[in-house]
Amino acid sequence: MASRRRMDDSGGWRAVGRIEAGQSITDAALFFGVHHSVISRLWKKFQTSQTVVRRPVAGRPRVTTPAEDRYIAVVAKRNQRSTSTRVTSMVTAAIGKTTSATTVRRRLYMNGLYARVPRICVPLSVQSRGARLKWCCQHVNWSVSDCGSDYVHR
Repeated sequence: MASRRRMDDSGGWRAVGRIEAGQSITDAALFFGVHHSVISRLWKKFQTSQTVVRRPVAGRPRVTTPAEDRYIAVVAKRNQRSTSTRVTSMVTAAIGKTTSATTVRRRLYMNGLYARVPRICVPLSVQSRGARLKWCCQHVNWSVSDCGSDYVHR
């Protein structure tokens, strides 16, 4: 028996043309080398919608609608000093649908916006502060040419 597989759009139109010309679904399926259910589904779709073209679907389904995307952008513009997690909680409270902070960051990026990134400053120990102060005092009058091999690009 023929394998069950999808047909491209041009093959679908040719199959529909064969059926309209009077060929049976089984004969058309044998001709194209597909299972008869593939041709049957194409024929039913053609009878209801007058088309056999499949809608291109790639990737995962969208979590948010375009209207919700616009609302995320509005909330981020109103609260420019808020993080993506905070924007997520505000949007969830308003629309009642939970979205991740990553989704909010992506939607903002699509609109040319960015949420504030929380930065955590690690305090220096007493020894590190002393070592930094000592280095600064030694190098206070240095120019770039004085650095020589001690100057390290990071």
